[in-house]
Amino acid sequence: MRPARRFSSRVAQVTVNAASREPEPRRRNHRVLAGVLVALGALCILVSTVGVWVRDVALDSDVWADTSSQLLESENVRDVLGVYIVDQAYSATDAQARLEETLPTNLKPLAGAIASQVRSLAYQSASRALARPRVQELWRSTNRAVNAQLVALLEGDTERLQVSGDAVVLDLDQIVADVAGQVGLGTSTTEAVQARVEPVVVLRSDQLSTAQRAVEALKAVSFWPLIFGLLCWGGAVYLAGSRRRETVRNMAISLAVVGLLLLIVIRVAGNGIVDGLVKAESVKPAVHDVWSVLTSLLAESAEAGIAVGLIALLGTWFAGPGARATAGRRRLAPTFRDRPLLVHGALAAALLLFLLWGPAGTPRRLITLVIVAILAFVGLELLRRQAVREFPDAQPAHHRPLAHLGAVRRGEQQRPAERLQSLERLAALHERGALSDEEYEAEKALLTV
Repeated sequence: MRPARRFSSRVAQVTVNAASREPEPRRRNHRVLAGVLVALGALCILVSTVGVWVRDVALDSDVWADTSSQLLESENVRDVLGVYIVDQAYSATDAQARLEETLPTNLKPLAGAIASQVRSLAYQSASRALARPRVQELWRSTNRAVNAQLVALLEGDTERLQVSGDAVVLDLDQIVADVAGQVGLGTSTTEAVQARVEPVVVLRSDQLSTAQRAVEALKAVSFWPLIFGLLCWGGAVYLAGSRRRETVRNMAISLAVVGLLLLIVIRVAGNGIVDGLVKAESVKPAVHDVWSVLTSLLAESAEAGIAVGLIALLGTWFAGPGARATAGRRRLAPTFRDRPLLVHGALAAALLLFLLWGPAGTPRRLITLVIVAILAFVGLELLRRQAVREFPDAQPAHHRPLAHLGAVRRGEQQRPAERLQSLERLAALHERGALSDEEYEAEKALLTV
């Protein structure tokens, strides 16, 4: 079909549609409401992302075990923990007094200096001991067990729970004993250290009801805002009418902005928390590392949001009326028309490679990935149908005459008089308001390709 004839049929359709359009004030109200829904949906996605992160880190034993392992992989964290263990050992054994008892009389005044030097060496030895696989695996398993007990308690499963007194505690005595043995302390000293080490209190019984309510709220926050946000975005697309592409573009931009905002907050909040709460300069590097590890999953979610937003933004540009986008659709139209399975198979392969490169992780993150994959296939299908509808007679590049291709590259292709007439009719319809700016640019691109 020649371009002018295609244009005549499309102009007739546009003229009929123009007569049945809604009044301008109503369309304007719909556009405003669509913009509000886009912003509200982005806010819900933000809340859900933070909720999923907190829930995964706090209530998923596997995630917490991995996180705690990453904490002990930090040299700064190991140094701080090593100092704690050695200080516990020295306070339990009074090393200086023992040295005074064992040293000759003329060397007893040196007991304090010797004890101080031994303590410095013990700090380094403890840090190296904490880096060993056996200790790190013990740390991991201990944290996993305590987190499982805590989650069971918060979710009401008290039959499997073993509580020390009136609190859930993280008992470090086995870890301290292992490190003390590798540092070189004797059996009696190790037993004394174990007796003196205070467990880390995770949750007290008087805090249980408040924590259980917080867990219920966290479960709701990590799920329902996502559903509500997607419904808001669906409503925005429905109300957008002829401006659906612009609405989807705004959704893509808002998703990328949410991801960027999260990355900024992680950086600024981390610096603020460390500088505001930690006064000892020697401890600040370790706290920075702790914050970085704890927020790593949130940062990954933010980066994924930015990537998805940019890809969606590229898709909306490719579906737009621009000359390059139109030419690209025309070039891909034969493949879109003749090989739809190949097109969708390529997308499936890309998603599979992404999963192999970075596994989804927890079930909640897998659900989000499934939603994104479904939207990706829907968007690709809509783009495929648009290209086929706009260029039903497009042929693959290797089927076009070489002379015609050369003329097109040199810009020497002759434009018939009927094409000029079609452009004039198009401009007249645009001036009368029968065509919007976007429709005018799209139709003009079809005639000039």
